[in-house]
Amino acid sequence: MSEQQPPANNYSYNAYSSNQAPAAPPAPVRPKQVDLGFWLLIAAAVVSVISIPVTLSWMNSSEFKEMLAETSTTPISGSEMDAIIAVTAAITIFFSAISVVIALLVAFFIRKGHNWARIVATVFAALGIFGLTNLTMAGGLMAVLTVLSVLLPIVAVVMLWMKPSTEYFNGAKAYRQFKKYNPGA
Repeated sequence: MSEQQPPANNYSYNAYSSNQAPAAPPAPVRPKQVDLGFWLLIAAAVVSVISIPVTLSWMNSSEFKEMLAETSTTPISGSEMDAIIAVTAAITIFFSAISVVIALLVAFFIRKGHNWARIVATVFAALGIFGLTNLTMAGGLMAVLTVLSVLLPIVAVVMLWMKPSTEYFNGAKAYRQFKKYNPGA
C-alpha cells in the first residue's frame, strides 16, 4: 500500500491555523530628524506668509513699475499700470495662500509618517530651487526671504531622507497597514 509523503515544500496554506491574529507591529516612534524636518517646513510656510506683504509692497514700488514699463513693447498708461499691478497682486495672494495650505498639509502628513508627503516635499524643494532665479530682481528683505524659502525646505528634505526618518516612515506604513487589515486587534 502506498504511504503518503509530506509535501516537497514547506509552504503552509493556512498561515494562521491556530486562529491567532498576527502580532501587531509596535507604533513607530518619531525620530528627531522628522520633527526637525516638520518644523523647518513650518518655518518655510511662515516665511512664505511673511513674504506676501513684502512682495506686494515691492510690486507697488517705482522699481517694479519701471521694470514693467521697460519690458513692455508698448507704452503703459498709469491706469493700465495700476490694473496690471492689481491683477498681479491678486494672483500672487491667491497662489501664495494655496501653496502655504499645501505646504502645511504636507508637513502634517510627514509628521504622521506618510511617505507620499515626504516625496511631495522633495519635489517641491527641488522645484523651489528655481525661485533663486528671481534673486537678481529682488533686493534686501525680499532676497533674504527668497533664500530662506528655498533653503529651509531643502534642509528639511535632507532630514526627512536620513536613515532614522526612513525607518520611521517604513514603520508607520506597516503600523497603518496592520491597523487597516486588523481593525479589532
